Amino acid sequence: MKKRIALLAAFMMLSLAACGKKGGAESKAAQGYKDGTYSGEAEVKEVGGTIKLGITVSGGKITTVDMQNLDREGKEKGEDYGKSEPLNQGLYSIAQNSILGTDKLPGLLVDSQDPDSIDAVSGATLSREAFVQAAKAALDGAK
Repeated sequence: MKKRIALLAAFMMLSLAACGKKGGAESKAAQGYKDGTYSGEAEVKEVGGTIKLGITVSGGKITTVDMQNLDREGKEKGEDYGKSEPLNQGLYSIAQNSILGTDKLPGLLVDSQDPDSIDAVSGATLSREAFVQAAKAALDGAK
C-alpha cells in the first residue's frame, strides 16, 4: 500500500512538472537577443505621459534598462507629479505610488528577460502597459 502511494505521488509530481509553461521567459532568454542598445517608447493611455526606454543587451541578454517616465509636458515625473491647485492629497498619493511602482519595472524586465512576463505592479497598471509596449518596440530590433 505504501509503495502504491509513493508511486502515485511520484507520478503526480512528474505530471505537474510536465504541465509547466512552454515558450515563457526561459525560451526567449535561451534564444537570446542581438547585442546592442535599443530604444522604444509608448504613451501612458488615459492619464497622459510617455515611457521611454533604452535597453542594453550584452551576451544575448538584457543587462540594463534605462527608463524615462515623462508627464504630459515631457518632464520627468518626480516629487511634484500629481500636485494640483488646490492640493489634493489623495490624487498626489496615487500619483506618487504610480511613480514608485513604475520604478520597479526595469528591474523586473532584466530579471525576466521577457516583457510579457512582467506582472502588474500596484499603483502602476497603466504605466506597466506602456512600459511593456515600449520594451517590445525596443526589443523588436534585437531579434
